[in-house]
Amino acid sequence: MKSASVTSGLLMRTIGFWLLCITLPQPAAAERILALSPHVCEILYAIGAGDEIVGAVDYCDYPEAAKRLPRIGSYTGINLEAALRLKPTMAIISGTSRQQAPLRSLGIRVIRSAPQSVDDVLADIRRMGRLSGHAREANALAEEMQQRLNTLAVARRQRSASVFYEIWNDPLQTVGGKGFINDMLQRAGLKNVFAAIPMETPRTNLEAVLRAAPAVVIIPSEHRDVAARARYWRHWLGQGVRIIVVNPDLIHRPGPRIIDGIVSLQQALEKKP
Repeated sequence: MKSASVTSGLLMRTIGFWLLCITLPQPAAAERILALSPHVCEILYAIGAGDEIVGAVDYCDYPEAAKRLPRIGSYTGINLEAALRLKPTMAIISGTSRQQAPLRSLGIRVIRSAPQSVDDVLADIRRMGRLSGHAREANALAEEMQQRLNTLAVARRQRSASVFYEIWNDPLQTVGGKGFINDMLQRAGLKNVFAAIPMETPRTNLEAVLRAAPAVVIIPSEHRDVAARARYWRHWLGQGVRIIVVNPDLIHRPGPRIIDGIVSLQQALEKKP
């Protein structure tokens, strides 16, 4: 009789365990993400979602682990067959709706990340945290970045130096008043001479730059002869013009290193010419 009671008790506990497993909510499956912009890669790794990235595009090279991701394309387009082989559930892009259509046709959820200000970057970090299941880490990162911004705002010396930012030299392209780079310049205490143009990266010409007469010229250290560009601007603007060379990865990517970009601008200005 006692043996039957023990057996019955074990049976009831086993049934109870299985019922509990059935009724408890199961953890959601991890997303399989295509990170189709360098800043998206950086954000996902920074919030602990690097393992969810299954594919990326050219220039997704930070942190070091991002260099080992499968490549499915570039800024100009992606290989849809290669993307499909990776079985993605989500793609985070920085492009236009035209780039979204092919991905959506494959049943992939498409999210667009195109921050227009530093505040937008913080909001996008939080949003990617929610989307990837890493909300806690994302919120912590955004809060840390906000605290750094607050410190910079308090410590920043008001500057009146006008600046021309040479995004590219052939054709000559600069930073307009729309977009996160202009916001970064303002937060660094600089006055963008082309801030009145309601575009992110408008084309300009030498005559327009000469009329604006900037005191500072910023040159990103990518794909150009920086020394030659410095000589060019000193020839046209005078030997007194201040030339600052910046790391484009800190300025051109609206991701977790954007505060480092603002700091690098301030530090470059504080150095003696």
